[in-house]
Amino acid sequence: KRILEDLVVRGVDAMAVSPIDPANQTDTLNNVARRALLVTHDSDAPESPRLCYIGVDNYEAGRMCGRLVREALPDGGEIAIFVGRLEQDNARRRRQGLIDELLGRDSNPDRFDPPGATVSGNGFTVVGTFTDQFDRAKAKANVEDVIARYPNLDGMAGLFEYNPPLMLEALERAGKAGTIEVVAFDEAPETLEGIRKGTVHATVVQDPYMYG
Repeated sequence: KRILEDLVVRGVDAMAVSPIDPANQTDTLNNVARRALLVTHDSDAPESPRLCYIGVDNYEAGRMCGRLVREALPDGGEIAIFVGRLEQDNARRRRQGLIDELLGRDSNPDRFDPPGATVSGNGFTVVGTFTDQFDRAKAKANVEDVIARYPNLDGMAGLFEYNPPLMLEALERAGKAGTIEVVAFDEAPETLEGIRKGTVHATVVQDPYMYG
């Protein structure tokens, strides 16, 4: 917020922002849009007067992730989801798209399953969504805790770029790398190496486009 306010005071002509909490940042973004051209990227703030959003359709990307999980686990199984925070538009939509695809639901980007709930259907059980607020140590601890709490876990999905590498670290330490399927987002070097080694099934990488 301070950075955006400083840029407004300096009189910049345009800003590109990836909002982390669009519901609570709308007033700030409205102020920016009154003084400069505003574009959102990666994560949107659809209620703001931004000129356009540049990025993937995160709900559809989540459904793509779900199809990859189904490909890795054709007989279904228990799945855990890891992500930084769910206040972000991209995180919420990716997660919901993933869950809806696994459970065989119709497309509805406005649907929202509570993160603490266990949801089941179509042969899959999502045991929970585990957030870390961008704390890498917490992100890794989340994976370690899930491995211990769910001995029959079949797969993991990491929705932010840093999640899959930390998932791999925890799985290797637990001796379960390659036995629990991993589906990722983004192209961190560790994720790509995991694909080469067979410890990551696949990853979803953004090919952004623009819409208003």
